[in-house]
Amino acid sequence: MARHKNKHIQAAIDYALEHGWRLKLAGPRAHIWGTLYCPLQDRAGCLARIFSTPRVPETHAADIRRTVDQCAHGQ
Repeated sequence: MARHKNKHIQAAIDYALEHGWRLKLAGPRAHIWGTLYCPLQDRAGCLARIFSTPRVPETHAADIRRTVDQCAHGQ
């Protein structure tokens, strides 16, 4: 699996994967690096977009963790 170049965002991705989320990487010409999907395999499930170069990586990582923690479909 590909790793994000920022250590804070990669730690947040690992946190999501440990909680049952799945990662889908974006294509080479996309504006985002990838998307995290919650364990619910439905359109009603939660998702988190991962940016490749956010303005403040620590804040983006905290947003990813917050999305995972607030998901009602988690394990």
